[in-house]
Amino acid sequence: MDLRYLVPSGAHTYSRSMDCFPLNAPEYIVKGKGCHVWDYGEKEYIDWGMSLRSVILGYGYPDVDEAVKKAINNGISFTRPSYYEYELSNLMHFIIPCAEMVKFGKSGSDVTSAAVRLARSYTGRNTILVAKENPFISQHDWFIGTTFVNGGIPDYSVNDTILYSYNNIEQLEQICRKNSIAAIIIDPATVNITRENLQYIRDTCNKFSCVMIMDEVISGFRYHISGVQGMFKITPDLATFGKAMANGYSISALCGKRELMELGDRECGDVFLLSGTYNSETTAYAAALATINSMIKHKCIPYVTVIGSELMKKFKNLIEKHYIQENIFLNSIYSCNPSISFSSMELKTLFDQCMVSQGILMPYIAPSFAHDDIDIDVTLEAFENALLVCEKAIRNNDILPYLIDKHVEKPVFRKRVML
Repeated sequence: MDLRYLVPSGAHTYSRSMDCFPLNAPEYIVKGKGCHVWDYGEKEYIDWGMSLRSVILGYGYPDVDEAVKKAINNGISFTRPSYYEYELSNLMHFIIPCAEMVKFGKSGSDVTSAAVRLARSYTGRNTILVAKENPFISQHDWFIGTTFVNGGIPDYSVNDTILYSYNNIEQLEQICRKNSIAAIIIDPATVNITRENLQYIRDTCNKFSCVMIMDEVISGFRYHISGVQGMFKITPDLATFGKAMANGYSISALCGKRELMELGDRECGDVFLLSGTYNSETTAYAAALATINSMIKHKCIPYVTVIGSELMKKFKNLIEKHYIQENIFLNSIYSCNPSISFSSMELKTLFDQCMVSQGILMPYIAPSFAHDDIDIDVTLEAFENALLVCEKAIRNNDILPYLIDKHVEKPVFRKRVML
């Protein structure tokens, strides 16, 4: 039975659905080790997606999984906080510049929406500014209502959310002058932010007395062990983390300055910040502690950066060799989180289809500590073979005949087609 018969869009994460992959992509993954995964038919793939960029050390990383097993053996949830919560809070306080206080959740959406709640309470204002270049900040109404997938969300939920252009500095200041702004949110990973622009956002928040929220769910523990804020030495008022901080286990973090975070303390403020039965699950804390400590011990981030740089340098050479640079584009300003884009979704689908047929899963590029030179070499061979097919399709000016059942991948955020 097709999973789509049981699950809307056929996946519990929209970006994992078949809409976002070519038709020859594996329907299910049954196991993973390092940067390799196997499907239900035991076909092996080199995975560059690494579970939506969350697995940075590799699947089945021994230090992390052993820490989780130990936690399981001692019980995974108690009536009072576990000692793991103290340990991880202390570690985050030590390595994240803005983390005077910490609160943990289970998803990036949860902690980012909690940050918005704090900012509104602290400033007494409602309006939130989000860079329109950031495709996803939260699944909650205040943000998702600004996208194409806004069904079921009342207009009033998004009346106080304003999208601005990250690169238009003059526009940002004009919006702040005309509106009573509670917070400006920026996700540095999806805009390839510069230090100058980040400093301008910091200065703007200071100038208009609004809260600076840095969404480091992707950039945290990938760009720098202390996040982009540590890399650029620019400290936000609040910051959110997730993804790589626990090597794929479910945990997220809201970190921030004490005067804001204390509003979520029932003795000090009236913000119901984050609270959930499973927010105290010991396995996630154990995984995060083991992941962060392993990354520090083994200098994981410099390694990941080198892997990404090497891959993108060789990709660039091949794209230029085949004169296809007007159709396939690379962005490797920060090679720990490089990206590849295409002139059309048809071309992207064809490329992905060719890579999958050669045992490479590359919906996007998330270099990990598990990728090595052999993985790069195999990927490069597949990459060039895929370019040859793409080049031929472009030359024929008709890509659809090359696609299985003429299936074209679709973005998650798209307008509904009226039938």
